[in-house]
Amino acid sequence: MKRFDLVCFDVDGTLVTHPRGKVVWQILNERFAGQRDVNEERFLRYSGGEITYAEWVALDIGDWAAAGARKEEVVEAIGALRLVDGARETLRALKDAGSRLAVISGTLDVCLDVLFPDHPFDEVFTNRIRFAEDGSIAGWDATPFDMDGKALALETIAAREGIPLERTAFVGDHANDVAAARSAGFAVAFNCKSEELAAVADVVVHDPDMRALLPHLMVMSGS
Repeated sequence: MKRFDLVCFDVDGTLVTHPRGKVVWQILNERFAGQRDVNEERFLRYSGGEITYAEWVALDIGDWAAAGARKEEVVEAIGALRLVDGARETLRALKDAGSRLAVISGTLDVCLDVLFPDHPFDEVFTNRIRFAEDGSIAGWDATPFDMDGKALALETIAAREGIPLERTAFVGDHANDVAAARSAGFAVAFNCKSEELAAVADVVVHDPDMRALLPHLMVMSGS
């Protein structure tokens, strides 16, 4: 049985993983811009108020476009990531139990398209890349729903669907998930990489298999 009417997920580090803990932005920056430390440098500029989130996204994707990145090359690079074990089974169990599912993430839409094209999410809030017919990068749309904006996305979905916040859950892994974790009725820090997130989460789960979340997100048989 469902425990929550709405369950929202982060993507990088939560639904998808990398052998060395990299996220899609790091992989693509290294592939097309040849820069290993640009993510940290631009995060510091963003957190210091020097650039906006949309400007940060534009700097990254603009670099890839300037380097001549093509869709097939982006897809190939994303192949270094994979879905975490048990992700499909976990989401299917939640869906079958009647929960609405959403992605609220600073990832790229192409990441889900490549790794989880058959995903069961009812709503997807991510950054988006637009490709031209020849595969080149034609443009992009920065999500307003990363960082603190994740809470707004969760609250927007809940309000539209008439779901009380106490009937919502959020699953994430890092500091940019803190606002959503605070807003949700129940928060899970999954394979957590942030002490701040662990401190505000209702439960911290360290497990290579996402099915370990089910006892927290569903009313299990016999319980």
